[in-house]
Amino acid sequence: MDYQGFTDDSLIKMYECVREALAADEALREFGGEGRFRVRKTPAWKLHAADLEAEMHRRRITFEVIEWYEADHPVEEMHAPPAVPEHEEMHERSAVAEQPPPQVEPSRSQMVLASLTTIDVLTPPPRSPAKEKPPRKRRTKPSGEGI
Repeated sequence: MDYQGFTDDSLIKMYECVREALAADEALREFGGEGRFRVRKTPAWKLHAADLEAEMHRRRITFEVIEWYEADHPVEEMHAPPAVPEHEEMHERSAVAEQPPPQVEPSRSQMVLASLTTIDVLTPPPRSPAKEKPPRKRRTKPSGEGI
């Protein structure tokens, strides 16, 4: 969707509608039902929200980001390794071979966000000189001589 044609207020309203649909789904889920909008199960909702976020970020609109955590899948507690490894651990090789992360094609929203971080806002492109239009000639009506 081409979000550039929308007003700032329209973008904010669309983004709030995504938030409201997610909240309605969560409320129905608490009662054991499936959400009417299926926001979590439909990837297009998240993409729509990400595209709106990118456009609002580009326009420097302040907004509260939607938290996409799963209510029924709590974040697992993770224990961080100690900041400084023990003396023996420093000299041992890991038994697990290091594998590079799998290559994943970035989404359209990720590419838009990446392009926003590389925009040089301090030096705008030079403006081309505006073409001056020649003055318009006015037509004159013949005066009503015979009237």
